[in-house]
Amino acid sequence: MKNSIIYIRQSNSDLYQEHFTCEQGITLYQALLSHGYELSGATCAGAGVCRGCMVIIAEEGMECLACRYQIHTEELHVQILSMIPHQHILLLESDSEQSADQSADQLSAQNPQVHNINNIHDCAMAVDIGTTTIASAIVDLHTKKIVAQAGCMNHQAVYGGDVISRIQYACEHENGLEQMTSLLWDDIDSLLEFYDTQGIDKSSIRDIQCVGNTTMLHFLLGHDVNSLAFYPFSSDLLSPMTIQHNSTTVRTAAGRSPFVGSDITVGAAVLDLGSSDSYDLLIDLGTNGELCLLNREKGVCTSTSCGPAFANSVMNGNAYGSTLLDLLSEHYLNGNVDETGLLKEPYFETGMICGEYVITQDTIRQIQLAKSAICTGIELAAYELKLPLTDIANVYLAGGFGFHLNPDSAFHLGLFPEALKGRIHIVGNTALKGAVRLLTDPSFSSKTESVLAKCGVMDLSMNKNFQEFFLHRLNFPVF
Repeated sequence: MKNSIIYIRQSNSDLYQEHFTCEQGITLYQALLSHGYELSGATCAGAGVCRGCMVIIAEEGMECLACRYQIHTEELHVQILSMIPHQHILLLESDSEQSADQSADQLSAQNPQVHNINNIHDCAMAVDIGTTTIASAIVDLHTKKIVAQAGCMNHQAVYGGDVISRIQYACEHENGLEQMTSLLWDDIDSLLEFYDTQGIDKSSIRDIQCVGNTTMLHFLLGHDVNSLAFYPFSSDLLSPMTIQHNSTTVRTAAGRSPFVGSDITVGAAVLDLGSSDSYDLLIDLGTNGELCLLNREKGVCTSTSCGPAFANSVMNGNAYGSTLLDLLSEHYLNGNVDETGLLKEPYFETGMICGEYVITQDTIRQIQLAKSAICTGIELAAYELKLPLTDIANVYLAGGFGFHLNPDSAFHLGLFPEALKGRIHIVGNTALKGAVRLLTDPSFSSKTESVLAKCGVMDLSMNKNFQEFFLHRLNFPVF
């Protein structure tokens, strides 16, 4: 077997100062790992779904996945594209003087906050289990104040970046479900351990209130996910459930459908959706885009897959997340991308280099698919209720991606219908806020039940108008 010399430079270096020798025929991902190079963004272990092992191959003149690039030349010059230095996980207002139901704000996961923990002997933990991240808060049950917060990545991502990939893995592999459940509890236990090191005795945390999408709650409870894998999709975990984890009582909140979970229902209740005659829209933008359109009398909720383009506010060499929308919007307005999403010369082959990021034709296609899915979901939800888009009073963007989103960029690219301009409100982590409210406000569960009772479910995969609407929204708006 022939050998190749791989020359390496990091994203912050101009020179190929490092090199190593490897056998030809293996993937670049395998070669890099075997020689001690850490690809911090690669969470799927080379499965090709997370797109976190992006590199630039000088000989090819373009960006590619290291896990999909087979080494076949005598020399290869590789630039490793790094992750951003801080991964933000959206938590809540952390001022110790603030009550548990006040407004949301951003907090870096590398800087979790702990306040006023002396003499706390009776507390509970609220947990928002997202596909990409897990956020948590500790509440003093006597004062009903948030005293500590922390978050972590959801390490299930090693088996896929979205819920569909993880459902498939759990169904197709022996002990797959057990692996998913174990990873989730390892993450939650790691948060408990963190709080313990900060002076909050684990034994004082008597309750854990979890919210999340329906798939995550299936995994949390170790419940079979086969019913989520095939049509007609169903779940028997849409009602609140209670289990014991060690000596702690763990509760889940009610969801609405197999793909609209308790993160959306409690978020809608936090925002008082359905309390007035006007229609309000809640959108949680992430790996899975979920939305709820509701007024005092009726409503509809649905979900659509967005893929990795909207995975929180994470950025790697391929510039996913809200930063991607800003960069792409700028280049579209400057004429470097046409309305069909086609990169113009000289960028078509090499992509557009934006600092340390590269926006390729494949990147643009992914964002087109994601934005078309969201825009179509909004339009069909309104269509289901026979509601003109102009009659939607408020649009609330929840979650990490929504928190960092520039609405102007979103409208430039057609993520939202033009009729919703001027009605966008950034509301932070309403799911975690709802979990806290379930712990501190006995009346809050009835608000959640009201949302559930009024909200119908629309399955976009079975909607006869979906394909037509979706295809018409793929292009970028023409100004």
